Amino acid sequence: MRFTKEEKSLVWLDSFGLEYARKAAFMKISENIAETVSGFADFREKIASAVGEEDCAKLEAARTPEYLSDLFSRYSARGILPVTWYSDLYPEALKEIDNPPFVLYCKGNAELLKERKFSVVGSRRTLPHILKETESFSEALSEYFVIVTGLADGGDTAAATGALESGRIISVLAFGFDHVYPECNRGLLEKIEEKGLAVTEYIPSVAPKKHLFPERNRIIAGLSEGLLVVSGGKKSGTRITADFAYNFGRDVFAFPYSIGTASGEGCNHIIKEYAKLTDNLVDITSAFGINLTEKEEISLTSAERAVLEALAEGERHISEIAAKTGLKPYELPPLLTLLEMKKLASPCGGNRWSALKR
Repeated sequence: MRFTKEEKSLVWLDSFGLEYARKAAFMKISENIAETVSGFADFREKIASAVGEEDCAKLEAARTPEYLSDLFSRYSARGILPVTWYSDLYPEALKEIDNPPFVLYCKGNAELLKERKFSVVGSRRTLPHILKETESFSEALSEYFVIVTGLADGGDTAAATGALESGRIISVLAFGFDHVYPECNRGLLEKIEEKGLAVTEYIPSVAPKKHLFPERNRIIAGLSEGLLVVSGGKKSGTRITADFAYNFGRDVFAFPYSIGTASGEGCNHIIKEYAKLTDNLVDITSAFGINLTEKEEISLTSAERAVLEALAEGERHISEIAAKTGLKPYELPPLLTLLEMKKLASPCGGNRWSALKR
């Protein structure tokens, strides 16, 4: 891939790991970053004011063809493609957010950045049946959007897994490519890089740190037309991502939860404030003008199908459903609630349920 002078200059500037504010100040020194870099001596006083004398000296010493050539060679050898603010691949939607990244470091199919995107996020403490529901939603939505998520264990993993087979998955990382977090998802990340796309705004050496995850979340929210929150506590990272999406003017959707379910308190909270209650794929697709066939309208997990099969012979007590399906009794109330919202099951009183005909 050929890079313009502006792109090379921006990748060069980004390689020093400067704070965002300092990079932004450097960008404003002249109308063209390539002009600032090539005329470093003329702009030195302004550069020192923008980034500080110590960093200015580092930049000055590295302003050589050899440094730049070695930098791009190292990225190329590792399959890392820097997509800068100036690139045709850089998503226009991302330019509209607060503090957009100057460079996106990509491993995988960077062309996915040009397609329609929808984000799906969840917490590490996502309940088992919600993980299955998330995977199912993500798989179905990947027919219409590239799915954007993080790499955390739990909800993010389910979202990525659901879209992985189609290859329409972007995982946004909160660290550079020298690292993997969590370690248990190293294999998943490798599959995403092979079939989809992994993206980070951080140079390879940047290790995962707590404050980088909220920074990363603005990119997950900014890349997409909408966001689905599948789980999260009131103060979880998913709430931060949802707030970013809402403030960026994106459509926000959330799964509903039963009273007292800690892992869904954040979902219920944002539904009260601004999110659209979502228990069916059509709740999302209709918001974007996508018409589904009757078969596609209702997305069911394997657990939900098992419950409906148990109810096929008639009304049953919740204990009978548990015995028939092998599910734990505590797993059934939220599952049955989701089926009720999908107009597939109905409570009959006394902890008894029946299936509804479509």
